[in-house]
Amino acid sequence: MGQLKDLIIRLVEDDKIKSDNENGQNFLVDEDVLAEEIENAKLEPSDIVLDIGAGFGSIESVVSKKCHIIAIEKEIKCYSYLIDKYEIDPNVQIINADALEMIYPKFNKIISNPPYNITDRIIDKLSSYDFYSGVMIIPNTISKQLLSDKNETKFSSIEKIFFKFEEITEVKKESFYPVPRVTSRMIKITKKKNDIFQEIFRRREMLLKNAFMNAVISLNSKTKKESKQVFQDLPEKIKSIGNKQVKELTLTEISDVISSIAY
Repeated sequence: MGQLKDLIIRLVEDDKIKSDNENGQNFLVDEDVLAEEIENAKLEPSDIVLDIGAGFGSIESVVSKKCHIIAIEKEIKCYSYLIDKYEIDPNVQIINADALEMIYPKFNKIISNPPYNITDRIIDKLSSYDFYSGVMIIPNTISKQLLSDKNETKFSSIEKIFFKFEEITEVKKESFYPVPRVTSRMIKITKKKNDIFQEIFRRREMLLKNAFMNAVISLNSKTKKESKQVFQDLPEKIKSIGNKQVKELTLTEISDVISSIAY
C-alpha cells in the first residue's frame, strides 16, 4: 500500500479526523484497489465524474489527469486540504457541503467511496439523477442486498428499479484507514433507461395513484383525464393501495406494483 497509506495515516492523525465509530469515515489506502476502481469506470476525456466523500483527494489525484471531477467533502479539515492541493487545477471542482442535503452539479459518471453510515441514502439520492454509470466501494451489509435476487428488502427492490448492480471484487477491511468493522464490495452501478416504474418511485411523497398518473402524463403526454382512466384500468389490488404514499408501500406492495403494471 506504501506511500498512499503513509500519507493518509499522517493526515488523519495530524488533523485529528474523527474515527469510523463516530462518523463512518474510512479512507482508502490501498493503491491497487484505487487503480482497479478507476480502471473499471472506463473514463473518457469528456466525462464529468462525481466523488461523494472525497476525503483527502486520492481519487482526484488520478481522475484529474483523465477528465473533470467534482469533489464533495463535508469535513472542513479534508476540504481545506483539497483546496490547498487542487484549487488551481481546472479539472477539479471542490464543494464543501453535506452530500445528502445539496443538489449535485451535472455529472455523467460516479467514482465514490462514501461514508458507510450514509451509503444507502447516497444511492437512494442518486436515483433522482441522470447519469451513465459508476464504481463505488460499499459495505457488505448493503452490497448483499443490491447484488442478490434473494432476501429482497424494500431498499434493494426500489434501487433495482433505477440501477443495475454488478460486483467487481471484494475489498478487504485493511484497504482502509481507520480499518472499518466490515468488509466491502467494489460494485459497478449503471443507470437503467427511464420507464414507468422510475417515474412512479421518484415521486415518493405522492399518493401512488397521483404518482402513477403523473408518470403516465410525463411519459406519454396524456391528459389528466386520460391518466385517471389508465389508473382505473389497473388491477384491483393496485387501485386498493392508490391512496398510500409511494414511500409508505410495503415490500409486498412494491412487488405487486412492479408485477401488475405492464404499461
